[in-house]
Amino acid sequence: MTGDTLSAILQEQFFTLTIVIHSSSLSTVHSTVTEVLTEAATADVELVTLATAVGLVVLGAVLRRRRDDRAGGTIVVAVGFALALAVLAVAVRSDGWLVGADDPITQWFVSHRNSTLNELAIAITTAGGPPETAAVGVLAAVALVWRTKRYGPAVIMLATVAAASILCTVLKFAVGRSRPPLPLQLMLETDYSFPSGHVTGTATLMMLLALVLGARRSTRVRVSMVVGALAVATLVAVTRLYLGVHWFTDVCGGALLAALMVTLGACALRLLDTRVVEQRNFSAPSTRKVTI
Repeated sequence: MTGDTLSAILQEQFFTLTIVIHSSSLSTVHSTVTEVLTEAATADVELVTLATAVGLVVLGAVLRRRRDDRAGGTIVVAVGFALALAVLAVAVRSDGWLVGADDPITQWFVSHRNSTLNELAIAITTAGGPPETAAVGVLAAVALVWRTKRYGPAVIMLATVAAASILCTVLKFAVGRSRPPLPLQLMLETDYSFPSGHVTGTATLMMLLALVLGARRSTRVRVSMVVGALAVATLVAVTRLYLGVHWFTDVCGGALLAALMVTLGACALRLLDTRVVEQRNFSAPSTRKVTI
């Protein structure tokens, strides 16, 4: 083999190697750019849809202030909460952009643990568990019936909490999200994680109790009861994060599901009150004055 032939072969091999490296680099760059654009598109879709959901909730709240369109406003609010919950569920299922804050938030809570807070968090989260929530709901319903001699509000409250629990279970199996890693958990939880059943049950029950007990009372009393209910639900949500048994988007999902069910439950309570008032007015004796 002559020197010229060997040189030609080496040049050909070098040229082939250069093409392969160049093609590989282009493929890598293309894959990276595609991944970045896909994530950006996913983030845009999730943010736009969430903004739409917030807009629906605000619009519905405005409509509900009008006496002639309260039913329509309630429907719009419910659709807004349902849309936000659906977006979050899809993001969790597909590991979308919205779940990006889950790990940093969990790590922050884990790094701020101490023995006193551990015991307090376990006590609070146990009190807000599904069995405890069910027991409190039944006791509250019995007390309501005994106090008001009316079954309607108690039945609506229990039915709404039960429906929220059923929907929460259905979503858990539909999304199929795993819990945070076992080393991060202070309480062992092995079932599906999204949405949080503790937050769903506690928030739904506390808010409906506030609405039922605050009916026909002053605005100050009603606001105080609602704030108290939100505080209890928030406390339970924080303990779930602190104990490492839920991701941040899990408790957000539980809160959205509770908001949806409370909206529907509040609508049912309003319709019940309207019907009771109409029946009383219909059955009331005539008070017209008769002039002679």
